[in-house]
Amino acid sequence: MMDSYAIAIIPPKRSSAIPACIEQSGDAAHFAWDEFFRGQIRNPHTRAAYMHAVRSFLEWAEKKNIPLTRIAPGQVGEYFDQHEGSIPTKKVHLAGLRAFFDLLVNRHVITQNPAATVRGERYQAVEGKTPEISRDQARTLLASINTSRPVDLRDKAIIATLIYTAARAG
Repeated sequence: MMDSYAIAIIPPKRSSAIPACIEQSGDAAHFAWDEFFRGQIRNPHTRAAYMHAVRSFLEWAEKKNIPLTRIAPGQVGEYFDQHEGSIPTKKVHLAGLRAFFDLLVNRHVITQNPAATVRGERYQAVEGKTPEISRDQARTLLASINTSRPVDLRDKAIIATLIYTAARAG
């Protein structure tokens, strides 16, 4: 019979959806998995992206017979060397792994985050997404402004300044 002040500690229910290496690492790893994907990440899109990233990496590690507690930064780097996604996709996957492994460290499943020191590739957009206004478009826009009132002249001067200085809302 349990004391009225005692709290029963019931391990979380195991699910087949959890990767084998998490299952094999014990209750703390299972708890961290559940906490990370059900408790910490509220945005469903982020949750789905991080879930895909973590599952893909853990499947790769399982194929290489690397236990969860033996994953090293070099292996995370090796995984990203063979990753076929775009640079932004790799950056999202690395962010997901870093966050997940941080939680595993906090839950004392592993001692250090193997993804923390792995550097991602640099992504540089050569061209911005804001289209440039052409000279003809600028002339047409400025000619369309009625200048019969002082406020219209002011607006035309402001728009002309923005066009000629290539200022963008930022």
